[in-house]
Amino acid sequence: MNRMKVKVSLFAMIIALLSACGSPQVGAANTTRIAQTLFLGYIHNVQFAPLYVALERGYFAEQGFDVMLEPSYNETDGLTRIGVNKLQFGIISGEQIILARSKGAPVVYVFAWYQRFPVGIAIPADANITDPKALAGHVVSVPGKFGASYIGFQALLKAVNLKESDLKEVREIGFNTTPILCAKQVDASVIYVANEPLQVENKCFKVNVIKISDYANLVANGLVTNEETLKAHPDWVRGMNAAIAKGLADTIADPKAAYDISRKYVENLGDDPVQRQVLVNSVELWKAAQLGHTDPAGWKLSQDTLLSMGLIDKSIDLNAAYSNDYLPK
Repeated sequence: MNRMKVKVSLFAMIIALLSACGSPQVGAANTTRIAQTLFLGYIHNVQFAPLYVALERGYFAEQGFDVMLEPSYNETDGLTRIGVNKLQFGIISGEQIILARSKGAPVVYVFAWYQRFPVGIAIPADANITDPKALAGHVVSVPGKFGASYIGFQALLKAVNLKESDLKEVREIGFNTTPILCAKQVDASVIYVANEPLQVENKCFKVNVIKISDYANLVANGLVTNEETLKAHPDWVRGMNAAIAKGLADTIADPKAAYDISRKYVENLGDDPVQRQVLVNSVELWKAAQLGHTDPAGWKLSQDTLLSMGLIDKSIDLNAAYSNDYLPK
């Protein structure tokens, strides 16, 4: 090989290496994918089926991402890391965004997964209570006087002009609803509507469910990022939204297939008819004319509830707390 051929060959190798080391482009073909951790505010569960579908069907990969899901019991930990940009994305409940921003955390909600607030009240059917005003004088259980369940409960009371003092008792029971309600140690329980009524009915008796969203549709779980990511990498945000939207659309269209995919991710899920129904119930909370769109009225209601509870002492700029600008067209 002569010197000219050697020089040409070396030059070609250098160009190839430089090209291979270039910055990856989100959604571009034949490039290195960007590693992203997606924080989940709960352990692996069939209710995360749209994310499992998006992973299995390559929707994150299409957007240039190599996504790892990080399940957790500690939602606050994930939100804190997003706030300081140690993490870029997480599935977080809406009221937590207002609470965090009231303390200066630059977190932003960019995709509304749940269109209906998923909390309600379960009452034994033989009590014949279907109107929340009829809870006056009764014992109602809550997991604790904190978090989305309790905030939703307070929003419901306010919506029907009740106060806690109008009830006989608000009893904290932890996450132990089924045995306590089945034993009728309380008259009604604050529950997550997709799964806990099914668990009670599978264990003991039929229940009536009052859905808080029928009276006060607070902002629920969605995709959250931070201001730094929005400024530096808006394409990442659009890409994550697009992938989640496709997984969500597929799950709404075919819950059975989504459930079967979920069995790979959720330990001991099996072919459980109760859990299959949990997914079907969840789908009803996710449906929307435009997947991901968040309603400004829900944000105002959520903030007003937090103000009335004394959890924040002044209003924040809600326009900075959420955005519909990064949704798929």
